[in-house]
Amino acid sequence: MKKLFLLILALVAITTSNAQVFVENFETAPINGNLEGYNDWHVSPKSSDANGVSPKVAEGALFYTGYAGSNIGNVAVLDSVIGNTSATQRISTKIVKFGADTLKAVVGEKIYTAFLVNISNQSFRSYRDFFTYEGSKTSSMTRGRIFAKVSTDGTELFLAVTKNSSTATDYVESTSISGLTLSTNLNYLLVFVYETKEGDSNDKITLYINPDLSKSEAEQTNKLETKDTQTDYTASSGLGINLRQRGIGAQIGGIRVGTSWDSVLNGVTGVNNPNTDNGSISVYGKTIQTTSIGNIQIFNLAGAEILTAKTTGKLETSLNKGLYIVRFTNATGNISTVKVSIQ
Repeated sequence: MKKLFLLILALVAITTSNAQVFVENFETAPINGNLEGYNDWHVSPKSSDANGVSPKVAEGALFYTGYAGSNIGNVAVLDSVIGNTSATQRISTKIVKFGADTLKAVVGEKIYTAFLVNISNQSFRSYRDFFTYEGSKTSSMTRGRIFAKVSTDGTELFLAVTKNSSTATDYVESTSISGLTLSTNLNYLLVFVYETKEGDSNDKITLYINPDLSKSEAEQTNKLETKDTQTDYTASSGLGINLRQRGIGAQIGGIRVGTSWDSVLNGVTGVNNPNTDNGSISVYGKTIQTTSIGNIQIFNLAGAEILTAKTTGKLETSLNKGLYIVRFTNATGNISTVKVSIQ
């Protein structure tokens, strides 16, 4: 009884600071429609980045076990045919907001973006950036670039990262990670981090590739850290994210942006940054009901995940009689956590 009381107390006491998350699952986007024009996605205002055509939205979700953005919604599709030259590239951008609050870089803090990607074997054979941070709505202020390329035979995938340099000698490549081999046409979870540091031209960019969700950020080993000394993010407008059509064919989904590792990934124990607004979860027998669509995770009292599933508001389970922790993440990223009794 004492252990159970301590677990419940911990769930209530865990801080909700840094728990705000921007979520883009493309759930209500018209299938085969343009990304631009949906949910405030817009074409880059810089004329040289505004050629080509908008990315499209395709039906279906990408999956990565344990990730909160897994198997939800649809995907944005980057066309490998678009952007082969600078005259046809297309950059689509979205300024990130937490409710009414525009995301901005703050000294001493980090900005995390987690997303799922599947890169086609039809992609370019030399490095092209396909996902970046953007620091302005009126001009180009890129600070953080993820590049991809595929091998000559189209089977192997390579990733690289810089702050803003397009000089190959500044790229930090996935080949520098011992034992890591990436393949085309497979799902990957990437965590892209911008760290604002005191001083000039020293902010840090880190890319985590398929992180181990049972470990903390500090314990991750599959990571690339930038070394180039491009100027820091200084734009006054809110920071955004860019999807770039520059010859890389890709499906991208499950985008989550926040200011902490746990808030974008939600960990594997289910007790990171919970919101205890439990009115959205109710239980009748073995049926778990929610007030909206979203994702349900169920944990035993030891914190081990035993079930994860999408729900449209009603989830039938075959759980054994007993006590469980249920976490519900709705389509906007709000999290509710509650202890339930299954009869």
